[in-house]
Amino acid sequence: MPRILVIDDDEEDLALLCELLAAGLGPETLVLTATGVEEALTLLARESIDLCLVDWRIGRSSGLAFLEQARTVRRVPMVLLTGAGDPSVDHAAQDAGAAYYLEKAGLTAERLERVVRYCLGHARGTAASVTGPCAERDLPPGGECPRILLIDDDEDDYLLTRELLGEIFGGRLRLDWERNWDAALAAIREGRHDVCLVDYRLGERTGLELVREAVERGGSTPFIVLTGQGSREIDLEAMRAGAMDYLVKGEITAPLLDRSIRYSIERHRAERRLAEIAQLDQLTGLPNRYLLQDFLTRSLARAARFGHCVALLLVDLDRFKPVNDIYGHNAGDRLLQLIAGRLRSVVRASDLVARLGGDEFTVVLTDLDDPDAAVGQAERLLEAIRRPVELGGYEVEVGASIGIAVYPRDATGIEELLSSADAAMYTAKAGKVGGIYRYTGEMRQKQARRQALERSLRQAVADNEFCLFYQPQLEVRSSRLIGFEALIRWRHPELGLIAPGEFIHLTEETGLIVPIGEWVLVTACAQLAAWHRVGHRELSLAVNLSPRQMHEAGLAPLLARLLDQHGLPPGLLELEITESHLLQKPGEVRRMLAAFSQIGVRVSLDDFGTGFSSLNHLRAFPGASL
Repeated sequence: MPRILVIDDDEEDLALLCELLAAGLGPETLVLTATGVEEALTLLARESIDLCLVDWRIGRSSGLAFLEQARTVRRVPMVLLTGAGDPSVDHAAQDAGAAYYLEKAGLTAERLERVVRYCLGHARGTAASVTGPCAERDLPPGGECPRILLIDDDEDDYLLTRELLGEIFGGRLRLDWERNWDAALAAIREGRHDVCLVDYRLGERTGLELVREAVERGGSTPFIVLTGQGSREIDLEAMRAGAMDYLVKGEITAPLLDRSIRYSIERHRAERRLAEIAQLDQLTGLPNRYLLQDFLTRSLARAARFGHCVALLLVDLDRFKPVNDIYGHNAGDRLLQLIAGRLRSVVRASDLVARLGGDEFTVVLTDLDDPDAAVGQAERLLEAIRRPVELGGYEVEVGASIGIAVYPRDATGIEELLSSADAAMYTAKAGKVGGIYRYTGEMRQKQARRQALERSLRQAVADNEFCLFYQPQLEVRSSRLIGFEALIRWRHPELGLIAPGEFIHLTEETGLIVPIGEWVLVTACAQLAAWHRVGHRELSLAVNLSPRQMHEAGLAPLLARLLDQHGLPPGLLELEITESHLLQKPGEVRRMLAAFSQIGVRVSLDDFGTGFSSLNHLRAFPGASL
């Protein structure tokens, strides 16, 4: 049986609601009560509550305020109660995330039981936990009426329903009417409507059969079943068939129909969202990208209403990959879990920390009066991340690059805010380690160029747009030319000559470094052979290798084949790798270096002393020289 928390500061109303719940759901239903907000929040945190009935007024506080606070404690469906019907309260309740809204006046055990059952049966907290329903977002924009399909074979019922809907939506009403079974199914399949009102009686068949068939065929529209006479059996059957609500025609009023339509749409869309996503990142327990989107939607709407700011911080860990490579994926996962806990400990309860995947986190700071306050918070986050972490007996330190964008200063919507923060984060990654950067318009231009390059890369490979420049290498004492280093450039048809610093990291991310790297080796060896043929047989050639290439099993056989094909002495080909390559899967690197040594090609370390390694590391990697 469900565990229900009733929150009301009026003892008589509290007792009456408990009686109605017992009468409707059965005396074995566990009902907990609270007369104040603090007491209610304590019970919500301590007990396994399935649903809350919340009075509009709780002492000096309000039920709406409780809904906001409760969301940070536990996500369960909330039904808001008020003494008399008030459309503004009804809409405010929906905006605040209530699963439904009920008037105490005339409330019966049957009505209360139905609302509780539908909220629990359809949502089990999904409407509250995923979105916190928002009419501004989920109903059609601009105050439009939802597009409604009425399926009823009685013209009098159609006229009555149209009249009620006209009271609600006036001239904005968009109502389609189908009385034929096949035509109704065809209209549902088209998916043009926001909600379907289905009469229980449709000639020789029932509306429930129609609902079942529509759901089985993948119908994506919420259904409300209408019946001439109330029947608990039909009510339960409607719910099992997939209906979002069940209304008795003789009891329908315009406010009741309006409410049923709005909340049915919300519950249905919340269920669909949960069907597509897992709510939390499975590794860290943080909200994932989908919940981040929802939180931003609500936070930006609130900021626009009250004139506050919302800061979005993208946090990308520095030096995470070497930790993963050296200590293993389990250690990497543990590091991510520890960092997630540290980030949560720094921010306020009203803020959000989410994981986007990999080693990227997002922090949303809400209700800021001063947008510059985000920089101070970013510094505290960075300080928490930098604290040493013990992994398997080793002390490990990582850092982070943080990009900051603020609504409404840097963006007018969610996508633009994410894009702006992303641009700031990439600027931070390109700068000093552990940088914090606020978004500027210039960053957007750089990001746009980066995205354009990423889109063009695959075509560049197919169109052979890359070329090699050869940098001379001189013997220091005599200034004699002894060889060249092959340096790749991209001749972009629109952007001109592009240096490797702008695109090599993109080829690594996309995996295109493998075919591009192979092309470099093939082209460079052919050029070296051409120099040798014209008499410069003493010249050597150095080629840079990427970390990704070092782990390709076909690299050593390719080198052996190229040297044999062109008749090149192996000792005149030098492969340059950076010292950080040595620490990425060191076992594989040792095997690859041994294979190079067997072929006879030389390997040298570039940029030594800029990363993790030391002279001690060189002893573990025979064949590599400075």
